[in-house]
Amino acid sequence: MNIFDCLDELQAELFEKSYEEIEARYYELCSTQVEGNEAERIHNINLDTFQMQVKSSLQEAVCIVNEQSAKAIYFEYDMDNDWESTFLICDGYSSLFEEDDDWASDWIEEIEGPSNKEFAQVYKENGFDATEKARVITLLLIVRTLVAFAKAVKNIKVDVPLCIGFHDQDPIMRIKE
Repeated sequence: MNIFDCLDELQAELFEKSYEEIEARYYELCSTQVEGNEAERIHNINLDTFQMQVKSSLQEAVCIVNEQSAKAIYFEYDMDNDWESTFLICDGYSSLFEEDDDWASDWIEEIEGPSNKEFAQVYKENGFDATEKARVITLLLIVRTLVAFAKAVKNIKVDVPLCIGFHDQDPIMRIKE
């Protein structure tokens, strides 16, 4: 299994399925592919504080977008550094179908987002994709981050594309285009 192929599938699912369906699918994948209770361990990590911090930072980002007529908001998290995250306010944007995410590396403002040390710990124990176990666990961590983010921002009015990805992810996931 190639993790980036799975990310392409996941992007399509974001536009077709509910967040609950997506999370359940990847939980089941992890439960069946990885011995032990890793899926349950990841599922039991409480994301309430993470979501509150995402919501607060996004509200600040939206204000900046409106003041500066920015074109997109990109939420980037770093799996290698305690899942630390940043909202990047970008003055350019290319749609998913243009297959060019260089716009995300050229931002005009940044706002600090939350970290997630518990996700980072699970990730450090397994790595990104050296083994099948690592790939499946990484996918579940990505999905839980994505779903937590999407749930945190669902009631915030954002008039520009809203995207999410881990550091150096290509392509970047679109929550809203």
